[in-house]
Amino acid sequence: MTTGIIIILFLAFLVWMSTAIVKAWNKGASQRLSGAAAQAARHGGQYVLEWTGPRAHGAADPEFGPLLVEIPKKSGGPGALFYERGLVLGDKRVAYENLKDAAFIPGPGGGFTPAQKMRNASVLWLYRKKGATIGIRDMSYRFDKQTMEAIQTGLGFRPQA
Repeated sequence: MTTGIIIILFLAFLVWMSTAIVKAWNKGASQRLSGAAAQAARHGGQYVLEWTGPRAHGAADPEFGPLLVEIPKKSGGPGALFYERGLVLGDKRVAYENLKDAAFIPGPGGGFTPAQKMRNASVLWLYRKKGATIGIRDMSYRFDKQTMEAIQTGLGFRPQA
């Protein structure tokens, strides 16, 4: 009898904790999305990357406008190209209006095994409204914390304080 009560209390605690975590995430995501919407309103309803740093050298994209930031791959090949109104990453083309959130998670880096390196890597997560989430990791790309935070902020998704 007491074992059953303990199990029920434990399950109730898990449901309560899960609900609290989801509510906190959704609150932060909605605040970041409202920041992006406010930024779009400043630009006539267009979602753009506000970039104050040095501009990358490269041709403009007919759909997304001028190239602002290029994050090169460590192994060579095409990197992540952030244009004024969209991102090109390999064969993926994503307009900023199709993003519902962007979050930069800095990692300590390092590790001996591939799993440790993956877990400790810094990553910029771009959450799309429809489609798979895009992760730009420092394991594959050459970037620094300031650039990734500037991209997140430039898209209107302010980092959590």
